[in-house]
Amino acid sequence: MSKEHEKHEAGLRQVIQDRRLQQPGSVNDRMAPEFVSCSENGRECTVRYFLKPEMRNPMGWLHGGMTSAMLDMGMGLLTYYHVQMTCPTSSMTINFLRPNRIGGYLVVQSRVSHLGKKIVHLTSQAWMEDEPEHLTATATGSYVVLGKRKKEKLENSVSVNL
Repeated sequence: MSKEHEKHEAGLRQVIQDRRLQQPGSVNDRMAPEFVSCSENGRECTVRYFLKPEMRNPMGWLHGGMTSAMLDMGMGLLTYYHVQMTCPTSSMTINFLRPNRIGGYLVVQSRVSHLGKKIVHLTSQAWMEDEPEHLTATATGSYVVLGKRKKEKLENSVSVNL
């Protein structure tokens, strides 16, 4: 593992931990994202969530709102890592492809597709950990950068072709 990859992994792990501990009992804390991996350049991050019984809908599957929150949180954590400030979601589109089973882990992989001065755009996909070949949901999200970013972050702003 390269030094850059180690730096991104440590940074993303820290963001996940800080966001949970900052607000005990919050959505971030109660859903408890766990770091899985990140890309060499830090533009992609994978987290997982344990699907608890209280997260189910009347049919016994993961509630769609919870699925949406997990995808939003995965993209939001990655946005926070790159911008170093909380950025509200300005738009999000989610596609539900199949139900998620309570009692297993939902894996969410998010990727920065555009890191601009005022808008960060990401894509995300989810699957059950024991069935990685079957996507259960996909999403796109845009996050608004409020306030001024650090100069070194602005100099590194680029679009990433997927």
